[in-house]
Order: sequence, then structure tokens, then C-alpha cells
Amino acid sequence: MTEILIPNQDRDFEVLKCQILKDKGFDCSQYRDTYVKRRLAIRLRANNLFSYRDYAKLLNSDPTEYQELMAAFTITVSAFFRDASVFDNFRENVIPSLIQDKRRKKQKIIRIWSAGCASGEETYSIAILMYDFLGANPENFIISVHGTDIDGASLAKAKKGEYTFDEVKNVGVDSLSQYFVFEQGKYRVSDKIKGLVKFEKHDLISGKPLAHFDVIFCRNVSIYFSRAMHERLHKEFCNALNTDGFFVLGKTEMLYGAARKLFKPVNVKDGIYKK
Repeated sequence: MTEILIPNQDRDFEVLKCQILKDKGFDCSQYRDTYVKRRLAIRLRANNLFSYRDYAKLLNSDPTEYQELMAAFTITVSAFFRDASVFDNFRENVIPSLIQDKRRKKQKIIRIWSAGCASGEETYSIAILMYDFLGANPENFIISVHGTDIDGASLAKAKKGEYTFDEVKNVGVDSLSQYFVFEQGKYRVSDKIKGLVKFEKHDLISGKPLAHFDVIFCRNVSIYFSRAMHERLHKEFCNALNTDGFFVLGKTEMLYGAARKLFKPVNVKDGIYKK
């Protein structure tokens, strides 16, 4: 479908962004303007409007429209073991290195953050690989995979842990039988995997800083942010990582500015770096 194109409305666009920030505390300036305009175009089209000024009036007269606008800004694309080579690399290289480092330091706690987890597929994928690697005898390691997202509806689905056949199509047959229970036409994540996972609502831009993680996944999330926000987030992720921790970006993403000096490349093709 062709997007609504709104030329020569730069001032109204800026005024609208300020209004959204004032009313909802949502800072559009941290995102790329092209992304913000695409999201706004969705809501203008839905309301048969053709200007930012008219949409600002709608938000003033009908505050419930903000719920639809915030939903339009939320990206909920997720899949189990999305980009298979990344998870292969995580299983074959990152996990063994991480476990070896923990044994050397005589540490038992392993904390992993799946930032922008949407409906939980990535988070559960990580937990499955950790459980699978450690086997029936986890050597008393305490594994915690922390999934966060800004969208409450996506988090509700993640916590429920129930997926359709199409949603688990990337899960291998053995893993499907071992880590899922088929009930009422859906595949439910088993309790042994759920026990490793915690989901929480968190805004990467304005939320409280998180810390003490051994691995952070933030894939295909920051591509919607401005370059300045890219740099800020990458620095904050570095601060949130333990020494020798791993940072996993999306395959098409890259480090910017000072963040390039904060991480060492492990596998650039798969977006894997080390603090």
C-alpha cells in the first residue's frame, strides 16, 4: 500500500513530536525521522487525515488515539532461532567460552539479556541453547535469561509461552519434543525452560539502567534509532556487561562512534562482539 506523503510540513512535524513527548513522555527525536513519519502515516491513513496538524488535533480531542499510535511504534517481529548462523555461533563459540570463563573465575551465576524481546521467541531460543549445552547436569550454574520489551501485549504472549506450528517452524524436531508440550493445537514452552526465563517491561531509551550481564542480545532493534541514540545505547550496553561479556547485534547493524573502541569483534558477520 502506498504511504501517505506529507511534504512541506516540517514545522508541524516538529510540533507534533513535541506534543507526543509532553503528553506521553515518548521521545520521537531518538528515532530516525523516516521511521517516525512511516509510523505516523499508518495512523493518518487509519483516520483518513492528511496533515500532521490535523492529527495533533485528533490526539487532543481523542486521547485514546495515543494507544493506537504507541502500538504503531512498536516493532514485534520475532522468531525462534532467527538468523540460524548467529545461534550456531552462540552455541559453538560463545557458550563454551562463557562457561570456561565462569569455571576459571569460580562463578556460578550466568545472566543473559534479550533486549527488545517482542513475544519471547529469541529469549526462549537462548534459554534452550543454554539448557541444551549444560545438559541434565548444569553443574550448579544459575542461569537467568532476562527478556525485556516496551510492548505489554507482546510481553503477555511471551510470558504465556504458547506458539502456533508456524511460529515454531525453526525449532528442530528434537528440541521441539524435548522443550515444548503440545496442547490444544499449540506448542507450550516446557516448565524447565520457563524456569530460566524472566520477562519485564523496559524502555531502552528512558528506562532504568540494567547491569551485571554476561551476554546481551539486542538485534534489529536499534536500527530504528538515530545515530546519536545508537552510540548512547551501545555505551550503556557496554556498561551493563560484565568484564569479558558478549554483545550480539543484528547481522545488518554496526557499532558507531566511541562504541567501536569498547568492543572487540568476535564474528562481525554474525554481529558478535566482546567487551
